[in-house]
Amino acid sequence: MPKIMIHNSEARRALARGVFRLAQAVEPTLGPKGMNAMIDRPVGTPIVTRDGVSIASEIELHDRFENMGAQVVREVSMQTNEVAGDGTTTAIVLANALIQAGIEANERGAKPVELCKGIELGVAAVVAALKASAKPAKGNGILASVANIAATNAKLGALVAEAHERVGADGVITTDFSVTTETTLDVVEGMSFERGYLSHHMVTDQERMEAVLDRPLILMTDLKIKEPGALDAARRIADEASRPLLIVAEEVSPEVVVTLLGKQGPGKYLVVHPPEYGHWRKAMMEDLAIITGGRVIARDLGGRLEDITAEDLGSADRVKTSSSYTTIIRGGGDPAAIAARRAQVQRQYEAAPPNIEQDKFRERLAKLSGGTAILYAGGVTPVEQKRTIQLIEDSLNAVRAASEEGVVAGGGSALAQIAPRLDRVAASVDGDVAEGVRLVKSVLSRPLWRIAANAGADPEAVVAEVTRINGGYGFNAASGAYQNMFEAGVI
Repeated sequence: MPKIMIHNSEARRALARGVFRLAQAVEPTLGPKGMNAMIDRPVGTPIVTRDGVSIASEIELHDRFENMGAQVVREVSMQTNEVAGDGTTTAIVLANALIQAGIEANERGAKPVELCKGIELGVAAVVAALKASAKPAKGNGILASVANIAATNAKLGALVAEAHERVGADGVITTDFSVTTETTLDVVEGMSFERGYLSHHMVTDQERMEAVLDRPLILMTDLKIKEPGALDAARRIADEASRPLLIVAEEVSPEVVVTLLGKQGPGKYLVVHPPEYGHWRKAMMEDLAIITGGRVIARDLGGRLEDITAEDLGSADRVKTSSSYTTIIRGGGDPAAIAARRAQVQRQYEAAPPNIEQDKFRERLAKLSGGTAILYAGGVTPVEQKRTIQLIEDSLNAVRAASEEGVVAGGGSALAQIAPRLDRVAASVDGDVAEGVRLVKSVLSRPLWRIAANAGADPEAVVAEVTRINGGYGFNAASGAYQNMFEAGVI
C-alpha cells in the first residue's frame, strides 16, 4: 500500500491539529460544571460521560495525519488512567497546551531537543513541588472529599469512601450492575490476584471485557496441562454438578484451550494463571485452596489430574476476571481453616525482616483478611448505570491514589500556584532550554482557566487571583467562591 508522506512544518501542524481537535472534545467536560459528552458506538447503547480517557478512546479522525496527533494524546490519557486512575481530562488539557505552545516555539526557530530538555526540567520541578506540598490523606473525611470530587456526586462519593474504609487499602473493591434504581454497597469475603484470563475468547461480558462465572468449581494445580483428556475428571465433576469450572494452572496448551472453548463456549470453562512466581506462587496457591475449600494438585506430592475427586475442587459464589485481574468472591473454604492460615501468615509477617519478604507477607495477610466490597450501580436505564459505574471507578482510583501519595489543593489551584516557582528554574539555564521551562510554566494555569471557563466565570481574572493568593486557597467552581480548598473538600 502506497504511503503518503509530509514533512517539517506541514507534518507538525497536522499533528497539532489532531491534538487540538481531540482536546476540543474533552476540555469542555472539565470541572464540577463541565458538560457531558455523548458517544455513539456501532454496538450497544450510547455512553454519556465526562471521563477524558473514555471520550479520547472513542475518537478517530478522518485525516490520517491529524489522527496520529489525536492518538498520541489519547495515549497520554490512557497512561494517566493506568498510573493514577483519574485526572485524565487534566492530562489532555496540559498535553494540548504544551504541544501547541511547543510547536509555536519551534516555528519561531527554537531547537526541539533543547526545548525538550527544558520541558523535562520544568516537569521535574513541578512534580517535586507537588510532592512537597502534598498532605497525607488520613481519615475518612479527606478520602470522602476526594471521592466526592472524582464522582461529582456526594452519595456516590460517600459509598466509595465507606467501601474503602471497610475493606482497607489492601481490600478489593469492584462494581456491578444493580437490579434496582438505587446504588448500594455490599461487602463480602473475597480474594483477588493480578492474573487474568488466558484467552479473550473466554470473555462473557464483551463490553467490559470480563469473564464472570457464577457458583464455579475451582481446580488448582501446578501441573502442565498438555492434553485435553487430562481434564476429563474435573470436567465430569463440574458437568454432573451443572456448574462452571475455573482452572488455575501454570501452563495450559493451546489445544486444551481450544477444546474447552469448543465444548460450550464462554461461561462454562475459564482458565487463569496462578498468582506470583517461585515459592511465593506455591504459598499463594495454598492460600487460594484454603479460601475456596479445595486442594492444590501439586507435582511435588505426586498429584495427578486424572485422579481428581469432588473434594479436591474448591468453590466460590462468583469469579470475576479481566485481562489482568481475578477476583474470587465468597470462597467455599472452612472459616476455621482460613483463620488458622491467617494467624500463621501473621506470625511469619511479624518474624520477617522489613524488606520485600515482609511486603509479600503483608500482601498475603491482606488477601486472607480483607473482604471484597461490591458497589452495585443503580439507574433507570443501562446508559445511566454505565455512567454511574464509570463515576464510581473514577472515584475509587482517586481514593487509592490519594491514600498512597497524599492530596493537594484541587480545582487546578496547586498547578497554577506552582507556576511562578519555575522562574528560578528558567533563570538557571540558557537559550532554548530556558524557553522549554517557560513553556511548562505557561501551561500550568490552563486546567484552572478551563475549569473557570466551564463554570461561566472570567477565566483570566480567576487565574490572576488564584496565582496571587496563598497556597491552599483557590477557586471553588461549584460555588463560584475563593476559599480554602482543603476545608471546602476540593482536593
